[in-house]
This record gives sequence, structure tokens and C-alpha cells, in this order.
Amino acid sequence: MSTITSTSPTNRNSLLRSIALGGIIIFIIHLIIQEWIFFSLLEKNSFVSVLQYIASAVLGNSSFAGGIGTALLGTLLHLFTCCVIAAVFILSANRIPLLRRYPIAGAFLYGFGVYIVMNLIVLPLSAAPPLPAQTTPELIELVIEHVLLIGLTLGILVRRNANPNK
Repeated sequence: MSTITSTSPTNRNSLLRSIALGGIIIFIIHLIIQEWIFFSLLEKNSFVSVLQYIASAVLGNSSFAGGIGTALLGTLLHLFTCCVIAAVFILSANRIPLLRRYPIAGAFLYGFGVYIVMNLIVLPLSAAPPLPAQTTPELIELVIEHVLLIGLTLGILVRRNANPNK
């Protein structure tokens, strides 16, 4: 006799809602703080070119000649990436009891891991042109931004919705 385990429709809907909410929240926060304030205003790049750089992960240097269309593609790619980042943490927390018991600590580590994976694996393997080396203050800001804005946001969401005894 075999036992079939499944996720209840209510739990599945709750997970999908949490993933969508988490992805959208970190997308908005990340877009405003890192992409607009940090890369656009402080580093004096046009916001369109910042979004085109995100699209260059797929299109390469041709994204910078694509105008607003490639900036919109960059925005959609950024939203998709944020949803994937949220999905990995939320689904992991659903399966790993330790992440439900200590979601904030796990989320801080996860935010740091997101920074490492994005900058040491995803960006180098993408078609995006390499960026200049980060200065120490930039590195500190980007790590803190990933830990707090991505990690903490997801940790709070999981803490709010998780049953630690599950």
C-alpha cells in the first residue's frame, strides 16, 4: 500500500500568495532603493539605462540600444527574479522546520546568499557586460541591502504566515 502526500489547496494558495506578495514587495523595495536611489541617483546613471542593464543579462550590449522596450524587459526580468528569490525561501521554509522556527535568522543568511549567488554566479554567467569592481563602501551597502531588504522582508513574511510546529 502506498501513501500519497499532497499539499492541500488552501496551503498551496497560501504559498502562492506568499510567494507573489514576497516577490512584489522585494521587487518594489529593491527597485526603489538599489536600482533608482543607489545606481541611478547616487551613481548618476539614467534610470532607463539601469533597467536596460538588467535586460542586458539576456540581450547583451544590444539592450542599451533598445530604448524603453528593453527597459521594460529589464523591469519584467527583475520582477521575475524577485519572485524566484521569494519562492526559493518561502518553499524552503515550508519544508524545513528550522526556517519556520527561526525565520529572521535564516532570512538574514538567505539575503547574504542571494547577494553571493547573484554577483558570483548569475551575473558572470549572464550576457550582461561586467561592471567595475565594487568599492568597499559599495560592497557593504549592497550586502546590507540584500540582507535587510530581501532577507528581512522574506523572513517577516514567513514568520507572519508560518506555523512553527508544522
